[in-house]
Amino acid sequence: MQGQQELLRFQARIGKDKSMATLHAIEVGEYAKWTTENVEDAATRLDPVKKFLTFANKRGWTEISLARYAAAPRRNRRRFAGGQSGSRGAGTPSARLSQERHIELQAELQRLREEVPQVREAIRLARSDGDIRENSPLDAAREQQQMVERRIRQLENDLVNVEIVDAANADTERVSIGSRVTLHDIASEQSRVFTLVDVREADVSAGKISTVSPIGQALMGRSAGEEVTITTPRGAMEYRIEGIGG
Repeated sequence: MQGQQELLRFQARIGKDKSMATLHAIEVGEYAKWTTENVEDAATRLDPVKKFLTFANKRGWTEISLARYAAAPRRNRRRFAGGQSGSRGAGTPSARLSQERHIELQAELQRLREEVPQVREAIRLARSDGDIRENSPLDAAREQQQMVERRIRQLENDLVNVEIVDAANADTERVSIGSRVTLHDIASEQSRVFTLVDVREADVSAGKISTVSPIGQALMGRSAGEEVTITTPRGAMEYRIEGIGG
């Protein structure tokens, strides 16, 4: 049951309509990072996902095994033990988001705040229904309450000192957050367009790549015309930056 719940959470974060054939290592890595930052005992929670991804590869649903990308980043594993506030100074942006994403997160925060009374009522009803020692609805309601309240705290923290990134004013000389970058694959002679965004806004299927992803790290600070080597699950890939636009 616990494993099934974790797979459902993974599906919800990745997207219910996502095809396994198009699932990317970056998406799995971003999910692992999100789990590490938002869920206690992340390694245990990620284990069912890793097993599922191993199974998917054996069945031929994915070209490579994506299980290794579902590991909790070591540098974040003590996040809960050490507290989540960190040493961020006052005025330091907690997130750098587009106006569109900022509005989406504000709407999510409002929705979750409205959901809290409903979850509490579900807990009250579950408690009144028989033996609480073997009460699956109560356990589910309590877990839902923890997830909702944890997400609310994260959103409140992220939105305190958020910086809105205006793509229209993004640097066109060097790649920076908010940049729309056209990459030319030297081997295949094909071009792809990515937008560099904060990790909270990353969506590979929409062409939004986190600045902390392998691609993002390789591109940040680079100029048009430069060639870069990006390490991917398929090996090292050579790209040329064809253009940088806001």
